[in-house]
Amino acid sequence: MFGSVRNRSPPPLSPSPSQHQQKLPVNQTSTRSDLSPTFILASWHLSPTSTEAISGKKPSKVSTLAPPSNPVKPSSVSSHLAMVELKQRILTSLSKLSDRDTYQIAVEELEKTIQTLSPESFPMLLNCLFDSSNDPKQAVKKESLRLLSVLCNCHGELAASHLTKIVAHIVKRLKDADSGVKDACRDSIGALSGQYLKGESGGNMVGLFVKPLFEAMGEQNKGVQSGASTCMAKMVECASDPPLPAFQKLCPRICKLLNNQNFMAKASLLPVVASLSQVGAIAPQSLEALQLSIHECLGSTDWATRKAAADSLSALALHSSNLIADRASSTITILEGCRFDRMKPVRDSMTEALQLWKKIAGKGEDGAADDLKALSHDGDNAQSAESSEKNGSKDPSAGDKKTQTSDSVSEGKGGSIIDKAVVILKKKSPALTDRELNPEFFQKLETRGLCPAMQCNAMSGLLGAMQCMPFK
Repeated sequence: MFGSVRNRSPPPLSPSPSQHQQKLPVNQTSTRSDLSPTFILASWHLSPTSTEAISGKKPSKVSTLAPPSNPVKPSSVSSHLAMVELKQRILTSLSKLSDRDTYQIAVEELEKTIQTLSPESFPMLLNCLFDSSNDPKQAVKKESLRLLSVLCNCHGELAASHLTKIVAHIVKRLKDADSGVKDACRDSIGALSGQYLKGESGGNMVGLFVKPLFEAMGEQNKGVQSGASTCMAKMVECASDPPLPAFQKLCPRICKLLNNQNFMAKASLLPVVASLSQVGAIAPQSLEALQLSIHECLGSTDWATRKAAADSLSALALHSSNLIADRASSTITILEGCRFDRMKPVRDSMTEALQLWKKIAGKGEDGAADDLKALSHDGDNAQSAESSEKNGSKDPSAGDKKTQTSDSVSEGKGGSIIDKAVVILKKKSPALTDRELNPEFFQKLETRGLCPAMQCNAMSGLLGAMQCMPFK
């Protein structure tokens, strides 16, 4: 047994990898000194590279981290820095709007920025204007709303894709209690309407304006309802080439709001009817319902609503006469009953509307009656003059009045207090014109050299005494 161990051949100096992967038996020993336990243990923990080197194979490639797929280019970094710098400049200019001293400078800077704006910077500037419209300062809010229309005017194609968001933001600002902000909203809507509502292509854009406005009219806030109504009227007025089919669809919804008891801004909505009539967008099938709604507004307790209803009827008579010629009698009857309103502005509007509707219906009773009254009055005056000439008894008081008045005016130019008193006496006591005044009395007062105050007191006493004297 021991002889077999001695006769075994020694292991090779460079073992193969297969030999390293196999465990040596426990009872197997070696007579060589270099096969120590340390060497055996080290062979078990050799790395693959060292193993390949020992085995004589070519070393494999070491795995390294892959480079990023989208490396940051220097141009993108510079553009990002330019964007940040532009935003900071815009915010600085917007903050200058709150100060009177820097207001005009800020407006010029912002307008110049808008004109030189790149397409990539458009959304950023739009968001800045949206945020600044919430500023507590009125000037900043008003100018931000105006700059929205300027931005759309300079970059119409870019702004078209953001138009829904822009209009919704403007309508949202109608909740502001400041009337100046509401006026700015109205003007912005008008500017956008003039730019985008053109011809048949503008018909598709009408819904972008009308939808948020009608939603605002549904809120139980009179200020918001009134602001939305004025914006709609401005939208119709400013449309450069009105899309009539789209505008004609507004009439039924307007009638529904006018008949709604919860709608509180009828005085502001009725001008929309006048604007639609001016552009020729009153649909014949909607005229009857619209006319009935206006008739109900004529009996409103709010005088502003009554006046707006009369003004809308005047607009219908001026611009839609071909549609109302056969339906004028009922409107004339109602206007006849409302023409004596207790408010003078309402009376004037009612009278104007009544004259226009009577002219359309071919009825000129009022004008004919006035002419007849004038003719009868002139005839009476002529008859009285002829009768007085025939009788030869002219009224002497009339001639005396004319001569005395002219004399008093000429004497009054002298500027003396006595002359003025004589004029007052002649004006206040026409019953004494047939009596001759004593000029010597007034001359004595003048020669006595009394001071003006004493002369005034003397003349006032004289006038009072003469007025109290009974004359037969």
